[in-house]
Amino acid sequence: MRVGIVLMLLCVAAGALAAPRTGDAAEQRGLARHVLNRMAFGPRPGDVDRVVAQGVEAWIAEQLKPGSIDVGDFEQAMARWAPSLFLPLTDTARRYRPEYQPDETVEQQRLRSQNRQAVKHQLRDAVLHRAVFSPRQFEEVMLNFWRNHFSIDQNKDEVVWMAPSFEAQVLRRHVFGTFENMLMASAQHPAMLTYLDNTLSQKPLTEVQQRLVDRYGEKDNVPRSVAALGRERGLNENYARELMELHTLGVDRRYRQHDVTTLARVLTGWTAKLNHTDAGFYFRDDVHDTEPKALFGTRLRGAGQAQGLEVVRGLARHKLTADFISRKLCVYLVGDEPPEALVKDVARVFTRTRGDLPKVYKAIVMSKAFRDPAVRRAKFKTPFEFVVSALRVTQAQVQSARGTQRLLEVMGQPTYGCLDPDGFADTAEAWLDPGVLVHRWRFAWELAHQDLKGVTITDAAVGSASSATLTQLAAMPLSDDTRAAVDDAAATGGNPARLAILLGSPEFMQQ
Repeated sequence: MRVGIVLMLLCVAAGALAAPRTGDAAEQRGLARHVLNRMAFGPRPGDVDRVVAQGVEAWIAEQLKPGSIDVGDFEQAMARWAPSLFLPLTDTARRYRPEYQPDETVEQQRLRSQNRQAVKHQLRDAVLHRAVFSPRQFEEVMLNFWRNHFSIDQNKDEVVWMAPSFEAQVLRRHVFGTFENMLMASAQHPAMLTYLDNTLSQKPLTEVQQRLVDRYGEKDNVPRSVAALGRERGLNENYARELMELHTLGVDRRYRQHDVTTLARVLTGWTAKLNHTDAGFYFRDDVHDTEPKALFGTRLRGAGQAQGLEVVRGLARHKLTADFISRKLCVYLVGDEPPEALVKDVARVFTRTRGDLPKVYKAIVMSKAFRDPAVRRAKFKTPFEFVVSALRVTQAQVQSARGTQRLLEVMGQPTYGCLDPDGFADTAEAWLDPGVLVHRWRFAWELAHQDLKGVTITDAAVGSASSATLTQLAAMPLSDDTRAAVDDAAATGGNPARLAILLGSPEFMQQ
């Protein structure tokens, strides 16, 4: 990338969150652009006209019922090149994870590594491909939200094999269902239990058992039953803490460390198998803590797996969960600081409907706050949102997403690769570092100049100043600095440089 182009982009970046200027377009066109930026990953050329022609309200209603939008051919094509997303977990293990052998050859080890990478790339590429091309745009937008809410890192241990099933069976199955069912599915999915170490969590040894272990110590001929007791045993609180802090109640809300420990005890025995016969969740009664427990000051009824199911349902229905989830959704769809009145209204819908997600989504997108002109272009795109919107507006064809995925990594948002269980940030503050933004400009430059490996855009997208892509981008409410940078780029580098500047502009990074 030329140094001059980078300097132009740096100059205009300072206005990344400037208040949007009032345009000359009719209100319906303005609203159409807004819903395409929030309920879709940005408009493709012609989308604004199509939404206006269909009617904004009709388009919203259609997106709120994704089952009405046919994606049969789209999904069949995807199943051919990303089969692991469509297989039961047991079949994924059979096909991609051969049983370990005591004396594996180099070739067997190489094949195992190739299979691991294949499963990882299939999932990550499918997420990107669906976000760019699926006509069920709002479904993909909301899946992006829930991937961050129920975040798992595919790079950890056996999670790599389990993550495609998590995407299909937890997120996609329940994104237009109920929050309670999605939470329960995540709590019983091997990927989540493995990622947050609940598979390691067991009831502690009793005093009698501990004395037995201490008596034999390191002696030879230790009885098999005592040897089993001597293996690592004890609570792991990782999942219990994140279940309350990240998935339901929110940070530091009502619960204390005692409650975290109690919930970890409740969930002992919730573990997972990954094999060729019956991979999936299972409950181990022999390591479950059956001692009496009290959570939030209330003694819990029952024991065993049923006790855990009741507690997870209770967390899903808690009023603090309704507030926490509603606030996160309002931040995601409306603005970094959504109106308190909206959050309360949405929380009431969440509570009244027991977390019926389509009704919760509808309460947000049909609200005055969502449609307020002041919130248009007021959010800053995450790297994923930026990349997908750029591929959509240029009508790009993605033969391979490897190069794009590598750039997403250096931008700080690798797909299914967040190192922390709280997921990637959704507010502008996290993404406005110039050291990170430079990678966005690199992506814009490579895409515009046909240098992005595995991705092509047609000459029609950049071939003339009147191309549909350039016309749409030039119609954004551009600042004087951006317009000057665009003109300078066009004069020195032609339409590809013009496109790069527009894609890398602060205005395009707004939504």
